[in-house]
Amino acid sequence: MRGVAEAHDRAVSTLATPPATIALVDGGVRLDVGGRIAVLHPQWLRDRSTEPGQVDRTNRQRLYTPLDLPGDLVVVGYAASDGAVVVEFSDGHRATYALDALMRALGWLADAEAPPAPEPWSAPLDPLPYVDWAGIGWDAATADPDAVIAYLDGFFRFGFAVLRGTPTELGTVRRVADRLGYISGNNFGWVFDVRAEATPTDLAYTPIALSAHTDQPYRRPVPGIQLLHCLRNDAPGGDSTLVDGLAAAVALAADDPDAHAALAGVETEWRYDTGDDTVVGRGRVLEYEPDGRFHRIRFSTKLDSPVPSPGVDLAAYYRGRRRLAEWLDDPAHRLVFRLEPGDVVVFDNHRLLHGRTAFDPSLGSRHLQGCYIDHDGPDTMYRLAVRRRASMSR
Repeated sequence: MRGVAEAHDRAVSTLATPPATIALVDGGVRLDVGGRIAVLHPQWLRDRSTEPGQVDRTNRQRLYTPLDLPGDLVVVGYAASDGAVVVEFSDGHRATYALDALMRALGWLADAEAPPAPEPWSAPLDPLPYVDWAGIGWDAATADPDAVIAYLDGFFRFGFAVLRGTPTELGTVRRVADRLGYISGNNFGWVFDVRAEATPTDLAYTPIALSAHTDQPYRRPVPGIQLLHCLRNDAPGGDSTLVDGLAAAVALAADDPDAHAALAGVETEWRYDTGDDTVVGRGRVLEYEPDGRFHRIRFSTKLDSPVPSPGVDLAAYYRGRRRLAEWLDDPAHRLVFRLEPGDVVVFDNHRLLHGRTAFDPSLGSRHLQGCYIDHDGPDTMYRLAVRRRASMSR
């Protein structure tokens, strides 16, 4: 590479606005863009190479393993121009990196395809995030990308959306799930019927009111996103409820930090046991990522029990559990709405708590079909819709 070896200590200021400079440091590349500085490890750079022979052209997966690279790999030279950096490695490999791609990987530039961030809501939304199913449809190739993005915008921001106008036939929820993501099974099956039954295996299969809860906190993994498709709903009562667990956690942290810390720190066991079917799981009521971001809430007061151990503050735990239940049960925070035949409510079971009002099965019928999908389905759907909209506007 002409001139690369001699350019080790040469500052480059023509890459971007604000100006960027690069230099070799400790075998890697020091990148400075407008005062933001990162030292890029040679292995990190090497693994981001997309040059011919490094990744499969279709799936973009690497064609080599760590054992194919020298353990003492370093960067030995670089060149830069027109918003790109060309790097030469000690194993002879050369790779070109777009500066904006490096900045996105470092978190310095926003990912244009990333879904919207969650927005806590502590009062009923008006209007509800209703979406016409016709705009999404059964075929991804002919779907309106604006309609898909509108549906997912509400889902990611608020944790749920309601699809209107789907068929009212048995099994429709499975077809909708397959369109939106990847269906996941559980001890109730791939698809389950929510209606009053003579011998219910869960309180959902009764006509009684259900307080705010998350589903199946005992499972590993806990189901991610729930779909409930309304087939019939003409019994008195039976309105659906949703409340934001993220907003509840924020409120508890502000009002009672010790109680919040107990719910985030005390190990809790959830147990489902009908005698001939049992599932047991452990975790925390409130779970956070290492960087402090909210991960999920597991809240089902009919199934939970903290695990006593030395130093555990059960007084703070139970105080927090009660305060959380009070916040979630407050009508000022809870959304109440009625599902009509053909409606599908899609909600994040790691964030939102759902329930229903009591209904009278002697005066009508309430029949929903439900299932779960994984979180990566909507994320993929959003990113592809953004790409499709961009390609259509060119």
